[in-house]
Amino acid sequence: MKYLKIIILALLFGNLPSFSLVHVDATTGAVLSYGLFLLLIIYFFNKKETPIVPLVTLGLLYFLISIVVDSQNSEGFITTFIKYLIFVIMGASAIKDVTKNEIFYFLFLGALSIIYESIFVIDIGGRYSGLYLNPNFAGCICILGYCFSFSISNKKSRIIGQILFTFAGFVTFSRTFLLLWVLVNILSLSISYKNSYKIILGLLLISLFVSFGNKFDFNTKRLEAFATILDGKISQDLAENSRTETWAKYYDRIINNPFFGNGYLSFSGKTYGEDDKAYGIEGVHNTPLLIIGESGIFVFLYFLWIYGGFVVSGIHYFKEDHTLLLVSFSLFIYMLTTHNFFNNYILLTISIWLYQQIQMKKSEEFRALESVTY
Repeated sequence: MKYLKIIILALLFGNLPSFSLVHVDATTGAVLSYGLFLLLIIYFFNKKETPIVPLVTLGLLYFLISIVVDSQNSEGFITTFIKYLIFVIMGASAIKDVTKNEIFYFLFLGALSIIYESIFVIDIGGRYSGLYLNPNFAGCICILGYCFSFSISNKKSRIIGQILFTFAGFVTFSRTFLLLWVLVNILSLSISYKNSYKIILGLLLISLFVSFGNKFDFNTKRLEAFATILDGKISQDLAENSRTETWAKYYDRIINNPFFGNGYLSFSGKTYGEDDKAYGIEGVHNTPLLIIGESGIFVFLYFLWIYGGFVVSGIHYFKEDHTLLLVSFSLFIYMLTTHNFFNNYILLTISIWLYQQIQMKKSEEFRALESVTY
């Protein structure tokens, strides 16, 4: 089962099914995708683990309500729905056995692919994503890896990882990565004041980018915008085409149908007819807004209860395990910038892992309290 788990983690954290679909061919992508789910099913029947009930319930509520409200744009609904349920029910068995070190090193390898692309691949727009296809998602991978690096006991590995994740995150030129990198480092000061050197390291890396950026195929506009941070300013270019402008296009729809939403995929950039012109075809780029927009306020509140609970639990157990807060906080903030949640299996993997880790902490706390009581 050990080797089976490694294969599953490689497929997941390497984003190999999606990468193969885009850069190899559709057949290879499909084989790797369905192969991943087959391996999860095999693992589940060899080591049955309790399904992640809150995520199962969230999926049932979202998919069933949204498709009942409007089934006009139901392309791929059954496949996405079934894959989601298999993942949160059966995937829990494999993820239960995953350690922080394993997540760190698989994300480390993923970040190497981003750096490789930034050095050896040109004429792709100056923002790099490696195996993850999208620079913003690649930035999410880097900040998650950065968070997990704080749990690595080997000092050399921890420092190398933090440098690599920082560099790889910067070449994605993701504004969300930059924001989270700053916030995570501020939070890390609560772990040890010695972590302040990481902020200095980040500023040095930005300085190197500014100094040598013209020698690489970097996104010039984003590079110059990042450079203004060294002067203690925030460039207007960092605010252009911001997510808040995208979200605003969908507020009217939310208000018009607050209780049960507007139907499946109506906020996912796949709307139909003249609505595309009015609301934009790129999608809402915000998971909470996607949920309230497509399935209504009750599912939205349930989603906030789950992920807000992760953050609250992370605060509660911060002294025991600071990784829980760093990861749950970063995950939640990133989900404010993406609407690809229900078929993003890396985000779901981290969500399942967080839930399982928090449940174990709660069980340990309960047993400790029970032993004191009796």
